[in-house]
Amino acid sequence: MIERNHTLGPNSPIYNNSGDVNLNLFSYKNEVINPYNLKKIIEFLERELDGEIELSQSLDNDDDLKRIDIIEKNLLNKLEDEQSNVYFRNIIESSIYFKSIKDILSNPRNRSLKKSYNNIKKTINNKIPDIKREKIFFYEVLNEIIDRFINTNDAAILDNEEMVSIIIHFMYYICHIGENIAEAG
Repeated sequence: MIERNHTLGPNSPIYNNSGDVNLNLFSYKNEVINPYNLKKIIEFLERELDGEIELSQSLDNDDDLKRIDIIEKNLLNKLEDEQSNVYFRNIIESSIYFKSIKDILSNPRNRSLKKSYNNIKKTINNKIPDIKREKIFFYEVLNEIIDRFINTNDAAILDNEEMVSIIIHFMYYICHIGENIAEAG
C-alpha cells in the first residue's frame, strides 16, 4: 500500500525546500486582460465606423475632445523621450477615429456599449500601477496593455489588432487612462 501523506524525491514540491512553497504561487500576475468587453466594443465600432471616417479628420480640430493639454499629459506620463515621440505619432495616426468614437460613446442609445467601455477603463486603470513598476516610460505601459489584450488569443481580438490599439490610444488621449493634471495636483 502506498502512503499518500507525503512526497519524496527530487520532483517533490517539498524536496530540499528551504522556504515557503507557496512563494511563487502568489507572485504570478494575470498577464492577460479579459477581452469580453473589448470584443463588444470592437464589434460595435467596426459596424459603426465602416465608411464613416473622413481621412482628413485629425487632432488639428479636436475641440470636441475635451481633456488636459496633451503636451502636459505626455510630460506627466513620461512620453517625452525620442522613442515615446515615435509612439505618440502612432497615437496621432489613430486619431482619425477619436471624434467618431467619442460621438458613439456619447450617444444615449449606446448606454450598454458605454458600460462595457467603462468596465475596460476601470480594469486598465487598476492594472496600470503594477505595469508601471516594471516599465520606465508610459508608451511601454500602453504597449503592455495592448499586448495583454492580444495575448488572450481571442479570434475577434486578433482579427482587430489595429482597433485594439485605436481604443487604447483613444483612452489615453481623452485622459481616461494614464495620469493627468487633476490626479497629479
